[in-house]
Amino acid sequence: MSGIQTTGPPKRPRTQPITRVRTGCFTCRRRKKRCDETKPVCGGCVRNKLNCEWPASVCVDRAATSRLRGVFQDRSSQTIEQVPQYDSASSLVQSFGDSSSSVRSEELSPHGTTENFVSSPTPTGPEEPPYQLQESSCTSQELEVRTRRPPAEEEECIPRQLSLLPGYDEESFQLLNHYLATTADCMANGSTPINPFLVQIVPLAFSSDLLLQLVLTQSAAHRAFRRRDESDTVAQNHYGKALQRFRKGVTEFIEGKESNSLLLTVGALLMCFTETAKGDMNGAIFDHLTAANSLLLRLLSQSDAAVPKDLKEFVIEYYTYTASVSMISIDARASPQLLLDLDLEQRARELLTREYVGNLCGCWLELLLLVPCIFELGRQWMTSDGVPKMPTADDLAMFASIQGQILRWSPYPSVTPDVFQAGRIFQQAMLIYLFTSLNCFNRLENGMHQSMIDTATIAAMSYLDQLSPTARINSGLCWPIAVVGSCLNDPMQQETLRHRLNVMVDTFGLGNMQRTLLLLEHMWEMPRNECGPWNISLAMQRNQIWISFA
Repeated sequence: MSGIQTTGPPKRPRTQPITRVRTGCFTCRRRKKRCDETKPVCGGCVRNKLNCEWPASVCVDRAATSRLRGVFQDRSSQTIEQVPQYDSASSLVQSFGDSSSSVRSEELSPHGTTENFVSSPTPTGPEEPPYQLQESSCTSQELEVRTRRPPAEEEECIPRQLSLLPGYDEESFQLLNHYLATTADCMANGSTPINPFLVQIVPLAFSSDLLLQLVLTQSAAHRAFRRRDESDTVAQNHYGKALQRFRKGVTEFIEGKESNSLLLTVGALLMCFTETAKGDMNGAIFDHLTAANSLLLRLLSQSDAAVPKDLKEFVIEYYTYTASVSMISIDARASPQLLLDLDLEQRARELLTREYVGNLCGCWLELLLLVPCIFELGRQWMTSDGVPKMPTADDLAMFASIQGQILRWSPYPSVTPDVFQAGRIFQQAMLIYLFTSLNCFNRLENGMHQSMIDTATIAAMSYLDQLSPTARINSGLCWPIAVVGSCLNDPMQQETLRHRLNVMVDTFGLGNMQRTLLLLEHMWEMPRNECGPWNISLAMQRNQIWISFA
């Protein structure tokens, strides 16, 4: 979107002080407004639909009455909208905090005046015809009686239909309001007081029709899932429009018609989290990740002058998080695909030098960067026929090195208790992911290998019990819950995790939480020798569901 357009002429800055006159109507004097002294009704009273009161010596001649009738008739057939100017994205966000409420125009006018806004009262009955005056002279008292309007209609407020989204309908306003009030909070885990889904995404959305459409689509998908309405036509229509616009943008980028890689990169990531919100089971998120990968490499080659540093760091975190937790859905026996290549991994490691904490990776970014290493290690020990290979000395050395990094890791002491606790949960899940990669198809029930897995599982469940399922940090815990849950055989522990996920679904309304529970239900029905995170992809294949845990 090129910018916010107004429906009226732009307001000129006031350069001269307002001079008050003492010969105007009584109404303007009481309101301390300048009166143009047009009789019998001044221009200010016409604009604001107020009673125009004059001294007793003022009469209404026939010509003035005729002009007034024409003015009222013209005004009654028009809808006048004035849109306030916003100086920042934060004021724009605040204006949508309650889109259904009436706001006093004095609070929005930059000069404390009300003449730039038109009253739009809620109708309570049949529309009344314009007030008419008799073509005869009269006193001011008679004029007041004949032109008096109901007191409720004298309240001044901005119109309900703002023009901040030209070309979008009222439903779009509701979706934007839902995004600002609910969706953005559910997407971020609350690790930092600043929510990048508001601070970074919203300003970009109001600079691009594509991103605005994607934000509305994400909001529509989230709202539909919260309502448990899979046939929501609004969500389906917006999703179709979003795919069409995104594909068009990518095509133009490939053909050299579009050079803004930032908007397309953010767009691809927004599509990923739209799938997260709607609980997609068809693997569409992996297509969006593939597109985001190549676009992000182009974006990172640009200087910080072209892309703000905070925004670039958020995009790096966004992709790193989504790619890392999505790799567990890939069958390591059949695919060598790494969603996080070395260049992007190096960019993410640069954030670790200053103890980066984000609303997706929390304080455990260092742990997530070990996922590709563990994936590659486990892939080498597995074959398509299901027979594990014997690890070499180099493999065991790499295994020990990764295990040491995980055990030495500790959450930053500066984070909140919930973030600290979530970091411990991720740490135990990473150990389980590593332990199950080693000879995961041939574990002895009472052997040392199984004991290591059981110890990490018990520790993870203990940390989960200490964290409320309604805490915001839970929005980013689907991956460790899936890893831990895939190793549970005790029905009581399974029920504990089932209850937790149900509470999370009711609290956040994110589709990937419900899909995580659905997948675990299938895994809990599988034989014991097929449990574990490395068989999550196997459960997906058998049940024809393809999800990400982002």
